[in-house]
Amino acid sequence: MSIRYLIILIAISFIIPACENSSEVNVELPYQEFTVIYAQLSAGKIFDGVTITHTLPLGSQYDIRKTEITNAVAYILVDGAQVVPLHYVVNGLYKPLTSFVIEEGKTYELFAEIGSKSIYSKTTVPAVPNVLDVVNANNEYLSADVNANPGEAYGAVWIIPEGGESSLKADDFHSIETAVHFPSHLLIRTKDIPAPYNTPAYSGYLNIQVYAFDEAYKDYFLTKTAGNPINNTFTSGGGKVSWNVYGENVIGLFIGLAEGSVIHP
Repeated sequence: MSIRYLIILIAISFIIPACENSSEVNVELPYQEFTVIYAQLSAGKIFDGVTITHTLPLGSQYDIRKTEITNAVAYILVDGAQVVPLHYVVNGLYKPLTSFVIEEGKTYELFAEIGSKSIYSKTTVPAVPNVLDVVNANNEYLSADVNANPGEAYGAVWIIPEGGESSLKADDFHSIETAVHFPSHLLIRTKDIPAPYNTPAYSGYLNIQVYAFDEAYKDYFLTKTAGNPINNTFTSGGGKVSWNVYGENVIGLFIGLAEGSVIHP
């Protein structure tokens, strides 16, 4: 499952009532609109832009034409020196007039204004992860020994080729890990490999890919299911999701990452 899809799911959670049996309990739930920001800054890849949308009232059917924000004034500041203005394109997407490649080690800051609302976020793009060794744990999962850097967090997914360019891929990370002391090695594992691929017959097809993130992604990963946001309203349950975008009634991610190579144990 991609980060973008997770953000959409959590944003949609605002429009799902907390009471499933509405025929027995008729309660008017308060609605608070939130601005939703999403951008993935991948090292070595062309910047895809920033998506700026808003949540919908309870009971509304999701429609990007109803959620997109088209009047934002936004720009990105690169390493405190280069200003990159962003312009609305379509479906809430804002992009620069000329494409540019995201570079590892650089810091990117997002500034946006929507009417009187100000939005800010900051992320540093990590280096491509340095994987020292990979291990197949009896076809149950795969793990990787990673050389960890300060300010970075790491996760891994299993990948199984299906032929041609098609492949199966884990829908999420097992965990997101950070180191405390440096230099340091981290052991990163994937989610469990599902049947029937967790057998010796498929061991020759199991691959692993390690991702490095700005360490802010770890806080998001640890809290993204707080309060069961996909099944209930955002504020129900045990806590709130930790976002790295700031502003009044703003949620979302503006996150730097770097994809490692696909490796066979």
